[in-house]
Amino acid sequence: MPAERHPEAPHRSPTSWGEVVDSIDAANVFVVITGWLSAEARAELSVEDIWQETLWMAWRDRHQHEWVSVSRYRSWLLGIAKNRVMDMMRALGRKKRGGPIRTARFSDLGGPETVGGILPPQSTTPSRVASNMERARTFERALSALDEDLNNIVRLRLFEELSTDDAAKRLGIPLSTAKHRLVRGMQAYRRQLQQQLGEADSQSEQQ
Repeated sequence: MPAERHPEAPHRSPTSWGEVVDSIDAANVFVVITGWLSAEARAELSVEDIWQETLWMAWRDRHQHEWVSVSRYRSWLLGIAKNRVMDMMRALGRKKRGGPIRTARFSDLGGPETVGGILPPQSTTPSRVASNMERARTFERALSALDEDLNNIVRLRLFEELSTDDAAKRLGIPLSTAKHRLVRGMQAYRRQLQQQLGEADSQSEQQ
């Protein structure tokens, strides 16, 4: 049986890969990627393109990942995305006096082998990408309303899906402090998110 169809490696099968990627909330991933970009880079780079390129690279290199779970696969995808972001940030530093630098668009990357529905249409259609970006912007607005210490812990725990212990180590704070901030941060984030969603509903009704 070809590796691409092995039931224990859904990320290698054209028939199941779309479902695997679809189970990873792209809007949350967009928030993570945005957090890695400097203000200057956000004006130059497309988060959507970085994500689509990440998917293409993950499919291309699918045999390099040993399947364990969706969560582990998501971490692998984020690793690919972070490496790509770092490459683009370095390029911006070298060429900041030149023209705009953007990630290559998905349609330009793979050539003929990427057509025909190999990549999951749920994740790559313009309407789906636009919907995910709008949700990501809502999440970002809610996060930006938090104090920096609460913002940081919520991003790491909720969006990057680090354990509280790993988030504490990343931030260089005691675990007890991280737990306290996380409780406060999640409460504040939920309030802000509800407010953002309420404002969005009101704007929709007025249109």
